[in-house]
Amino acid sequence: MSDDRFDIPIEREPEGSRPLSKGERYRSLAAVIASAFAASLTFSICMPLLALILERRGTDTVLIGLNTASASAGLLIFTLAAPVIVNRYGTMRTLYLGFVLMIFSIALLPVFDNVWAWFPLRFIMGIGIAIHWVTSETWINTIVEDRIRGRVMGIYVTALAGGYLAGLPVLYFVGSEGYLPFFIICATMATAVFPVVFAHNLAPGIKTTKGFGVLSAIRRAPATMSAALTDGFVLGGLFAFFLIYVQRLGFDEQSAIVMLIVMSLGNVMLQYPIGFLVDLVNRRLLLIVFAVLVALGTIALPFVIDHEILRWVLLFLWGGVMGGIYTCGLALVGQRFKKDELAGANATFIFTYELGTLAGPIIGGFAMSLWNPNGLLAVTISAGVLFALFTTARHVTARGKTLE
Repeated sequence: MSDDRFDIPIEREPEGSRPLSKGERYRSLAAVIASAFAASLTFSICMPLLALILERRGTDTVLIGLNTASASAGLLIFTLAAPVIVNRYGTMRTLYLGFVLMIFSIALLPVFDNVWAWFPLRFIMGIGIAIHWVTSETWINTIVEDRIRGRVMGIYVTALAGGYLAGLPVLYFVGSEGYLPFFIICATMATAVFPVVFAHNLAPGIKTTKGFGVLSAIRRAPATMSAALTDGFVLGGLFAFFLIYVQRLGFDEQSAIVMLIVMSLGNVMLQYPIGFLVDLVNRRLLLIVFAVLVALGTIALPFVIDHEILRWVLLFLWGGVMGGIYTCGLALVGQRFKKDELAGANATFIFTYELGTLAGPIIGGFAMSLWNPNGLLAVTISAGVLFALFTTARHVTARGKTLE
């Protein structure tokens, strides 16, 4: 049985007019990771913010879940189109388009303050995030070396988690009422355009292989893509309903936000150590371990939530492990696919992640309506266990083959 630590790394130089030096490579990575931070803030802060607003208005959890999933629907659909867009219009123009769509939709949310108007606006926001997301992840995987891929992906996922964490204090101090939270989000997005503007000459040219699409990528690496599906499902449901879940247990809104901050802090602080681990061990086996830990952490939550120290420790580690699934999965994508396949592979990884994010809030909201409030935890446990079983089966049947 082969081990992914000994796979031959594929060196990927950008398709520009010249290869990048080591310093230019790092500046290029820093720019795109900084822009990813802002994109994460946009999507992640809107999920709990809008959920709190709708919950305060007495909106049914099923409708809240459907409204949350509308952004994921836009993301899901246009993820598949993103490789074609970036191949036709170039890396930088595609990134700018993503920023414009995100800022436009966020700015209009408080103007058209109605749950039904939010469906198309959140759908447009999802389109912008899809375009930006696929382009930025392909950019990173194109120029990073395989020997440090896990650590770079750990830094990238730290930025994504940091975007979410940076938005939570806005909810804590400003609250979920009025225009101010939306204004802060839009201002941050506008500011985040500058890093990629200054690095426009360091962006790689991204090309795609004709005929290489979702089915090809899934057939090549089913365990890797199912990791994205599971992670999206778990995080989608939790980010949409965790604040509501905690409040229904008797905690106030600010206490619930603090818990989410601690969980997000674990996601931020643990990704680089996890990325370092990803570069040292069998990556698919690590995915199995993470899935089991997510399920165990979910089982433990109701038993420790009333014990302050245990609660903080569990939430911190739980958040880090959930983010670690994404970090490890991204490293596997960069390892397994060739340069001209990366746009399609990254799009597939995001597509399956967003398929999970789309299903998570819908199934989570429905589960909470059937079993209030622990239905949310039940579906989270089920997702972790099913993924662990599937990946273990893939690992056993792949003996003698290259790991995914």
